[in-house]
Amino acid sequence: MKEVYIVLDHTRTLLMTISDGCLPSNVGGGSNVRNILRRCFFILKKNGWWEKIGMEGFLEIFENHKKDLEGIYGAFPEYKSFGEIMRVEYDRWLHTDSAQSANLEKLLKKQKNKLTIDDWIMVIQSWGISADKISELSKQPIPGNLYYEIAMKQERVGKAADKILYNTIHLPETGNLYYADSRRMEFDAKVVAVYANVKKQNKKNLVILDQSAFYPTSGGQQNDTGMLTIEGLGAVKVVDAIKVGKCVLHEIDAEVPDELDLVGKTVQGKVDLERRI
Repeated sequence: MKEVYIVLDHTRTLLMTISDGCLPSNVGGGSNVRNILRRCFFILKKNGWWEKIGMEGFLEIFENHKKDLEGIYGAFPEYKSFGEIMRVEYDRWLHTDSAQSANLEKLLKKQKNKLTIDDWIMVIQSWGISADKISELSKQPIPGNLYYEIAMKQERVGKAADKILYNTIHLPETGNLYYADSRRMEFDAKVVAVYANVKKQNKKNLVILDQSAFYPTSGGQQNDTGMLTIEGLGAVKVVDAIKVGKCVLHEIDAEVPDELDLVGKTVQGKVDLERRI
């Protein structure tokens, strides 16, 4: 029963953080998101529950959380990429778990089956193995101060979070084409909004689209660059892609004139394949 409540508590946390725009990763707050998600996968697998519910049943838990929380927070806005994020993370966990378990076994042999707190943190953060899995393979209990030490370590090396400079809460989510197909380099879209760049003397060069294959900087991976051909403006270079909430802001190398209204205009996008690789 304890593990039932762990899964329910973790999935509720995941619903709130990912709905707010956070993505699972290996750094910062994103690493906490990935750790508790992988702990859910581990517990469900260990108890034979995953075989009974599968991915569809797992996603249904989140839908029930939405219903349960609706009275407090109101209806949750649609997040089309949520299910795809879960599928990608599950696939990564499966492959990471099998490959890195062999590395953990080598480390245990080298350390004569005694792991230091630094070993635990390194295996979790660098190899992506959950604390529960480490405990299972090493036959050692999870150290009581593990998560405190992880938090303290992040506090010592972490930098202050960037100030949120743009309000995108009223805009629809940018469709994340890179999650659907990471090999897709060309796409069509429409302009949703154009923002002034507060870091570049309010130059109007931040374009938000209804969907995009450009990967914004997140999870330790740098942003894509490439080209946009915008109706009424022409071909421009994309020099940066920034995720703010659920939207991707494309920084272009040209300024949009004040008299030119691009909202609703068609766009052809092309990602720089060489940089992506």
